[in-house]
Amino acid sequence: MRKFFYALVTMSLVGATTAAAQVRSEVEVLRQEIRTDRQAVVAKNLPMSEAQAAAFWPAYREYRAEVTAVGDRMVTLITNYSKQYKTMKDADAEPMLKEWLDIQEAQVKVRSKNVARFKKILPAASVARFYQIENKMDAIMNVELAAGIPLVP
Repeated sequence: MRKFFYALVTMSLVGATTAAAQVRSEVEVLRQEIRTDRQAVVAKNLPMSEAQAAAFWPAYREYRAEVTAVGDRMVTLITNYSKQYKTMKDADAEPMLKEWLDIQEAQVKVRSKNVARFKKILPAASVARFYQIENKMDAIMNVELAAGIPLVP
């Protein structure tokens, strides 16, 4: 995950050059690795019967696609922030604050929407466990991102 953040920051610093296209490609490769790792962690930590697994994994992939779409917005926000944070003015900060809050809201909506879907497949306690696993992985990612994102001067 740390590699993902550094690739993202490098992409924003490189700009629109050919190197930026290569870095964007690397970011996508790293995002795919993270998706694969996340699925492996869920598989290892969420006991399911074969029938449950057969129904869960397609729903999980659709859920992660929704999460990824929201994550794309965060990637854009971080990229834009990295280009402006040293010279941040109120006029720059205001739309970024709004977008950050909108992203937080979108994340909650995706999670909330999918609870009912997962509860059709798994018992509520298993769904709770699933969201705990997701939350722990998100927390790790957020700590790593926060550690590398400088404060507005």
